[in-house]
Amino acid sequence: MNQESVYPQCWDNQHIYPGLDSLELEADLALARRRLGELADFMGELTTACEEPGARLTFLRKVRQRAQGIRNIGWNIAVLAASAASQNAQDPLAKTQASRARALNADLFKTLAPMEQLLLTLPDADFDALMADALLGEEAFRLRHERRLADQRLPVAAEQLVIGLGSDGLHAWGNLYSELAGRLRLRVEGRELGLAQASNLLSSGDRALRQQAQSAISHAWEGEQETVAAILNAINGWRLELARQRGAQSGRPLDALSLSCHQNRIERVTLDAMMSASYERRELGQRALGVMGRRLGIKRMSVADLAAPAVARPGQGIPFAQAIDWIAEAFASFDPEMGDFARMMAERGWIDAAPSPHRQSGAYCTKFADPVEPRVFLTYEGSMRNLVTLAHELGHAWHNWLLRDLPMSQRAYPMTLAETASIFAETLVRSALFERAEEGDREAIAWMEADSAATFLLNIPARFDFEQALVRERAQGYVGSVRLKALMDDAWGRWYEQSLEEYFPLFWAAKGHFAIPGLGFYNYPYLFGYLFSLGVYGQLMARKGAGETGVAQAYRALLRDTGRMSAEALVTKHLGLDIRTSAFWQQSLERVEEAVNRFADLSQWHAESATDVTRSS
Repeated sequence: MNQESVYPQCWDNQHIYPGLDSLELEADLALARRRLGELADFMGELTTACEEPGARLTFLRKVRQRAQGIRNIGWNIAVLAASAASQNAQDPLAKTQASRARALNADLFKTLAPMEQLLLTLPDADFDALMADALLGEEAFRLRHERRLADQRLPVAAEQLVIGLGSDGLHAWGNLYSELAGRLRLRVEGRELGLAQASNLLSSGDRALRQQAQSAISHAWEGEQETVAAILNAINGWRLELARQRGAQSGRPLDALSLSCHQNRIERVTLDAMMSASYERRELGQRALGVMGRRLGIKRMSVADLAAPAVARPGQGIPFAQAIDWIAEAFASFDPEMGDFARMMAERGWIDAAPSPHRQSGAYCTKFADPVEPRVFLTYEGSMRNLVTLAHELGHAWHNWLLRDLPMSQRAYPMTLAETASIFAETLVRSALFERAEEGDREAIAWMEADSAATFLLNIPARFDFEQALVRERAQGYVGSVRLKALMDDAWGRWYEQSLEEYFPLFWAAKGHFAIPGLGFYNYPYLFGYLFSLGVYGQLMARKGAGETGVAQAYRALLRDTGRMSAEALVTKHLGLDIRTSAFWQQSLERVEEAVNRFADLSQWHAESATDVTRSS
């Protein structure tokens, strides 16, 4: 196959900035710094200006208007630098410009800290009066949500210190992990590979190759385990100490998981209901692994088999252009504009997916602030798993595109709701592929659904359990690599039980999610998004099947509210359901059970067909 037919081009960001070393970027950065200095001088008048309500409103409006342009510049440079680092984790200019963008954003937030303190601590009547203003009211939901933790705020000077130290303190640890992952070199079958390329080999149909890749990945992280242990201890130690300081300030200590729920805009009871329902049905994920193993001729799946593809008929990889066509057609079957959007992303060079030596592993969607444009990153090598990952990230991109005309604060949705659009997109694509596939290919589609069941009902909860244990033990002192491996084994044992031949004790080092500094408990939102999106998908498709019009528009309306409502309020408004009860999650789990049953039936059919052929011959 011609490589050019498989791989897309790299990102085209020329209209944002010609490059990280461009004169245009330097000019904008200098402009932002100059405007930030002027804003800092202006903020010196805050106390005097806020003595009278009318003057306070005028002053705060001016601050908001001045700050937005500065933030857009810092945001755009940060995204451009992070994008360059994803393509090449060893790019020194990407690190430099990312550092300068972080410093600009940190200085902006430090400058705005007195205003934030004012807005979060004003009496309700005064606050409500300010939020009645069209401009200031754009942030009404965010501010009302943050006012719930107003008692946790430190004095302004201390908050400014936390922001300032975070850039080269807390966030530096996450940057170190990304740099470490980007420079790891592995040898598989005599070839030197980057981590992303080696990770893609885990999706190979050749079990021996998968085992070599897994062994190489484990060996690479074994050599870096003490560094990663230091990173995880530093990040969690920072969070715990900050929480202690805030708790001492308020007299109301807030544990790490409650803070995570607040950041994800869900109630703790909602999380507990979801996790409890999932644990009760963990056998669905275990059963999926069992069927996958039998189909592969394996007594029990190993870690190297968790990303194995379906047993497929011989064929070539899926060219990138074909993947875009299939995704666009699947999207269009639900919403024609969504299909057009997928094609536009490829045509405009907003997807970067070509393998490269120093490329970071994983996939993500990001966005620029001005113009508001999404970008997708992944490493595409033609597998069905790559195609579904591409659909997942394009779902995120569609979500961002639908919000592009909203104020920035209303475009910032929590992770719990972020995964709704991505997994909804995956489900659309898998369903469409299943319908169009020949009988012999349907098992591969059902395989992906079973794979999702195993990932979301076993792997994601195991990550959550591990992180809970890490936080508990870190509160007592440093948690070394030996103990981290034991905690990971315990977490996998609780969820996988006997469904795997062995566990992956170094998963805490290999999975970058644990080293993301800005948000603790990064993983349970994926389970939330998986089950929630299945619920949304089921409801909307039932309405569409009943001939109801405006279903695509109803979905768009739900997504547009994700940055300005809690998860509970969003579901009540758009679906009329209560996610704080186990019943909501059980309905979604019933859909998972249907998918696992379908996979088991297809696998049994294929096994019997193969036996019949053998007998005939």
